[in-house]
Amino acid sequence: MPFKFTLTFLLISFSLLTNAQAPIDPVKRYDGTLDHQKTKQPVSILEFRYPERDLEAALERYIDKLGVKVKFVKGLNYAKQVRFRPDDSRYFDLYYKVEGSGRGAAATSILSVILAEPGEDILLRDPRNQDVAKATASSPSAQAFFDGLGAAVGAYDLEKRISEQEDVVKKAERKQSDLDKRKQKLERELAENAEDLKKSAADMEKAKAVLEQIRAERKN
Repeated sequence: MPFKFTLTFLLISFSLLTNAQAPIDPVKRYDGTLDHQKTKQPVSILEFRYPERDLEAALERYIDKLGVKVKFVKGLNYAKQVRFRPDDSRYFDLYYKVEGSGRGAAATSILSVILAEPGEDILLRDPRNQDVAKATASSPSAQAFFDGLGAAVGAYDLEKRISEQEDVVKKAERKQSDLDKRKQKLERELAENAEDLKKSAADMEKAKAVLEQIRAERKN
């Protein structure tokens, strides 16, 4: 089986096998606070066994698919007027922050989420009143966002691994192509060398014959 075809086949097999990627769900979820702009904001905290950078990218992609662009505003990621379910009439302003530590399999990340009414100034929230933040975060619409996080992160991770494997395949194919070119060059050089050897042998025999003829003249 040709090398390139084999790599393509392996990549397709890899994609099919990982297509049923399981969600990467948070390992913990609880209420807490986040220091922001000299205020203590009530937040929903979710802990993941997943790298910070990838979790942040997965969240941005998740929100982007909801039709909203994420911006970075005064230390927080911010998405304006997000609707978490297609059939929902309720919108939220979403604020979040991702902090992480560790690398590889040991990586962990903490996601802090603030959900607010559209246009609400969260800096004016009374930090002593936790009920407003809790009620917003526990609403059915908001729960759809939290319930979809694991699947969104899992889908991102799958696409990331496929992309990385595609790069591995492309690199291997480039290497194979270079080796094929070197092989063809060597084969051409060997063919040319064989012709040169054949010609050189004929020239040598001709030269020997001339030498013998000259020696014979000397004897005479």
